[in-house]
Amino acid sequence: MRSQTKNQVAYLSALTLLFSYIESILPRTVPFFRLGLGNIALLMSFSLPPMPFMALCAVKAAASSMMAGTLFSPFFPVSLAQSIASGFFMYAVSRLNARLGGKLLSLYGISVLGSAISAVVQIICCSLYLGRGTFTLLGAMLIFNTASGIITAFFCGKIGNPSIKKSGTICAHLAATDGSSGRWRKNRHAQMVLAVALLISAASVFFVRSIPVLVLALCLSLAAQKRCGRRILVLPHLSLWVFVIAAALLVPEGKVIMKIGSIAVTQGALVSGIQKSLRLSAASALSQCAVVLRPPKDSLLALSLLYYRALSDTFRTSEGGIFRRIQKTLGTESDDGGTNHPATETL
Repeated sequence: MRSQTKNQVAYLSALTLLFSYIESILPRTVPFFRLGLGNIALLMSFSLPPMPFMALCAVKAAASSMMAGTLFSPFFPVSLAQSIASGFFMYAVSRLNARLGGKLLSLYGISVLGSAISAVVQIICCSLYLGRGTFTLLGAMLIFNTASGIITAFFCGKIGNPSIKKSGTICAHLAATDGSSGRWRKNRHAQMVLAVALLISAASVFFVRSIPVLVLALCLSLAAQKRCGRRILVLPHLSLWVFVIAAALLVPEGKVIMKIGSIAVTQGALVSGIQKSLRLSAASALSQCAVVLRPPKDSLLALSLLYYRALSDTFRTSEGGIFRRIQKTLGTESDDGGTNHPATETL
């Protein structure tokens, strides 16, 4: 990948992290419902060649998983699959749309299509582990993701086309003053050993069937997470357990313990749901330890994180409303305070 294209992909990957960060500080009207604002960067990137665009989709999933602490959990392959699948379909439709003179779908239609593909892939991937009961959630997810696609397209149109020039200067300064690359070279063997150890440990919990052993594994994983300086949040684990156990109970197995309305709570399904939820929680806690890992200096992922640092610092120090702060960060604000659509500096 050429240096200029690599910078473009890294910058756009950083934008997915920036928009995800902005989403995290916005009030949520629906609990556990994520708008997926990180996809705004994908809607800005259809001018990229095919391979760099698909690389963007992959780095987007890897960078967001690394920041969220899910890189060594089953959530990462799910995120990677839905990012690549939805990105591929949106890119293909956008190219076809361009050949037809924009008569096929608007940006809103492409965004909604990508959100729908993402929901379907996510449900299919989850069903491989949680069982066919997850398909009962597909209708609700499609409704939520349709709204998400509309909101994402609205944000994209409101923000304007980002310029890499301003942030590229900041990023170059950060690269010159950042000492993490030197620390990575010095401790690269330790970094690699830790990454392999986390991957093996996270994978091994899925071969354990004993609930007491899984509880112990979860406690040790949470202790490791705390030791790495990552705060332990209880609510995500509780919501995960509720979702996994509910999905398991939708597929009856074994002796009926009780009935909740028309749903029969069976012993086998309950035990299976508890096992699966404990495994996911333990793997997620271990994955949080990846916060101490640093990618190699010249990698696309490292450059993406460096751009994100520059963008997020600028966003946090900017003043004004949410859209104006984003426009200032991306260099899309015109002199009169409106939205600038640069013709020569766009990505």
